[in-house]
Amino acid sequence: MATPESTSTTSNANLTADEIGKRFLKLIEQLDSRNDLSVDGTPSVLGVTLNQVKVPNENLAYYAYGQKLDSEWSFSIQYNPASQGLKEGIGLSFSHSEGGDGTVQATCPVNFDSYHNALKEIGYRDVPIHGEIGELRSWRYYKGDITLSIIPQNVVAGNPGRLCVKSISTLN
Repeated sequence: MATPESTSTTSNANLTADEIGKRFLKLIEQLDSRNDLSVDGTPSVLGVTLNQVKVPNENLAYYAYGQKLDSEWSFSIQYNPASQGLKEGIGLSFSHSEGGDGTVQATCPVNFDSYHNALKEIGYRDVPIHGEIGELRSWRYYKGDITLSIIPQNVVAGNPGRLCVKSISTLN
């Protein structure tokens, strides 16, 4: 199990889902290539301090930050430096504390349509990714050497309607 090397601090300890969503999108908008990602530049855009987490018994480390949004929801950011098997990458995800579906009301200010449209406006080409029975699993976005994946989630799990961002991350 990986363990953090230092204690997390933030410049704004009470970020909302909407705020971190906007900051993460701003970070993505500033990228012209994967080389623009850096562990030093990321905290200044996101307004959080990423902690180094070393993976025991391996010569690997990543950087992370997490915060509760309310009694049931939290978000986490994970930054992976380039390594022998991975390209430099970053991700933002929202999770329900009980691990269940729940509703995403607390995190739905990170609206899928807003992210989708913003990424297309800054030049990303979008492709829906469907599962074996035709269900929408994710969206992929391509620009230069950057590939992003958004996993959407319905406001009420299992019911059609407005989609929220469950996670967004760079892909290898």
